[in-house]
Amino acid sequence: MSDKRHGISVGIERFDNKFHLNFTAKGKLTHQDYQYMVPMIESALAGVEHPEINVIADVTELDGWELRAAWDDLKLGLAHGREFKKIAVVGSGNFQEWMTKIAAWFTPYDAKFFEDKEQAYKWLKD
Repeated sequence: MSDKRHGISVGIERFDNKFHLNFTAKGKLTHQDYQYMVPMIESALAGVEHPEINVIADVTELDGWELRAAWDDLKLGLAHGREFKKIAVVGSGNFQEWMTKIAAWFTPYDAKFFEDKEQAYKWLKD
């Protein structure tokens, strides 16, 4: 078992039916990481008709996903993809920017890559 830190932290702000989700991923994500995160998101969305979600995802310290965690990520996107409006991905490097562009092709929401978190927040507010 690796002693390297990994996981997902999630912060949720709600304004009527609009959500702002702050998501930080570190290390190599596992299925267990998603088992903790998904119920938090499901709970925040429970009972809200037609929620609109904007996300800032900080993947600066993300090393990737285990296969089952990647599947969990896909399932989350399929379950709530239409509720997500904008996803600002904050990272560093061409690989993370490339992954953001690939995700944007296959998802109904607007995703954009940033190296500066303040610029990402500004874009989400526009």
